[in-house]
Amino acid sequence: MIAELSAAMTAIKETAGLVKVIHNAKTDTEVKAATIELQNKLITLQAECFNLGDAIRHRDEEAAHFKAKIAKFEDFKSDSKGYVLHRTEGETLVYSKQVVVDDLEMMVHACPHCYQQKKISMLQPGIEKSVKGGYWVYFCPCCNSQFKMDKTPAANATQVRTQRFTSGGRIW
Repeated sequence: MIAELSAAMTAIKETAGLVKVIHNAKTDTEVKAATIELQNKLITLQAECFNLGDAIRHRDEEAAHFKAKIAKFEDFKSDSKGYVLHRTEGETLVYSKQVVVDDLEMMVHACPHCYQQKKISMLQPGIEKSVKGGYWVYFCPCCNSQFKMDKTPAANATQVRTQRFTSGGRIW
């Protein structure tokens, strides 16, 4: 943009010089030659002004683009407030946040892949595979990643029985 502004200023200076030449011209031929040169310089000045306008519009578009990026970042920063990295019983890392819904306090989980992409996508209980290896399976509706979460009640009961047998106790 500085180059366009400099070119426009140079064209203005040259145009002003030509006006002085026309004013000081003594013959009709000198006036006509200077007038033709003045018209050429005015056309150049007009072209430089168009270039300057294009440069200003380009800068405005860039500024709008960066403002939109900043707003998106600020929105994510606000939306992600309170989320912390959490390791589930299934050894999966997810982002979690304690929330209150209908007077009930609960933990919501967000997909770590989407979180890194600056999106909050809440994990949902699995539909096709709800259990895997004794753990509840949740999935991300955005990227379809699957996550082993908490142990199922059956897995918890098996673990308790296993602990009782290995500690030497008898179960009747």
